[in-house]
Amino acid sequence: MDRKVLFGIGIGIIIGTLFMISYKFSMTLNQEEIENKARNLGMDYPSEFKVINKDKKEVNGND
Repeated sequence: MDRKVLFGIGIGIIIGTLFMISYKFSMTLNQEEIENKARNLGMDYPSEFKVINKDKKEVNGND
């Protein structure tokens, strides 16, 4: 590779790192907000599932 290309990549990495260091991202969510966002994305609790299994055979102790 050409030295100019490597120099350009190095300068780009340094500038990008400086931008990332200076950026302060702080997002605090309480438990209720986290659960609401997760439910909007499709989260369900296993206790909320209604299971109907028609293929299940009943097991009697009198076999």
